[in-house]
Amino acid sequence: MKRRILFGMGLAALCANASATDIGVGLRASTLGLGAEVSISMLNGLNLRIPVSGFNYNDDLTEDDIRYDADLELLTVGLLADYHVFGGGFHVTGGVASNGNELKLLASEATGNERFQVGNQTYVSDPNDPFELRAGLDFNAVAPYLGIGWGNAASGQGKFYFKFEAGALFQGSPQASTAASGSACNTSTETCALTSFDVQSDDPRAQQFRVELERERRAIEEEIDEFDIYPVVSLSIGYRFLR
Repeated sequence: MKRRILFGMGLAALCANASATDIGVGLRASTLGLGAEVSISMLNGLNLRIPVSGFNYNDDLTEDDIRYDADLELLTVGLLADYHVFGGGFHVTGGVASNGNELKLLASEATGNERFQVGNQTYVSDPNDPFELRAGLDFNAVAPYLGIGWGNAASGQGKFYFKFEAGALFQGSPQASTAASGSACNTSTETCALTSFDVQSDDPRAQQFRVELERERRAIEEEIDEFDIYPVVSLSIGYRFLR
């Protein structure tokens, strides 16, 4: 919340300064989602920019033979500087972004007909107390950004501008989390209702389940470790308010 307030204060300061300098306001579409941006011409060849992007996406995802309902939430607010090296459209960009990107996973099964591979063990859901497995991926809250592109939002000929940019958000290695609830067993589906255990209980089988769940969490974290750098490609179109 504090990060969003700071970014909001920065945006307000930029807008308040619009009457004294050139400003560009536009819409953007990128691999971070859809959003908007405000650019202010600060010095010769240097623009300060605040882009805001977000997107939600739901789909099925299979990981380690477990079918999850996946909910991808993208939300980034950047504080960037565009330096137009030769005074034209080409620019080099650097800055930071408040990174709210996360992935939430939910696997549940109420019939007892589906098997779950958790760690090194296989489990079956008890239909009388359906088993649920939740997992999530979080990234660093603040991430550096570097990019290059073409187009100048705050100065140039004409009122309208178009920009293209390619870069990378250095969001750090994802941190995986896992949790489970309900009852399960590691026997046949016919006898599961008679031999199931609460996965959050003190039952020795539940304790072993939590060991396997931690093993599963580490496996997920290792498999998605290469996503520490998020590629960003963006297109923007907007309007210049020139002095």
